[in-house]
Amino acid sequence: QMRLEKDKFTVNLDVKHFSPEELKVKVLGDMIDIHGKHEERQDEHGFIAREFNRKYRIPADVDPLTITSSLSLDGVLTVSAPRKPSDLPERTIPITHEEKPAITGAQRK
Repeated sequence: QMRLEKDKFTVNLDVKHFSPEELKVKVLGDMIDIHGKHEERQDEHGFIAREFNRKYRIPADVDPLTITSSLSLDGVLTVSAPRKPSDLPERTIPITHEEKPAITGAQRK
């Protein structure tokens, strides 16, 4: 699941069937590429091999160099980055009036 909060961008993925060595997180241009793969192994039902690839577009207000990832004990991979503040308050700039021309030597007609 991807979340875009006011101050950060977060992706959470359940990857409990993969070990940390079987996961890769890459930034490719404006995309985050998350890949997981494990070879065939035995489970309670027989043998299974798993692989997934997920891609997410990086929001325009996120610096790709600030993206980090972490893996929780219960197998949730979190990829996140701070968002640049873009909601600066609007302010009106007062206009002052000067008694002299901006261009010296200009004459009024």
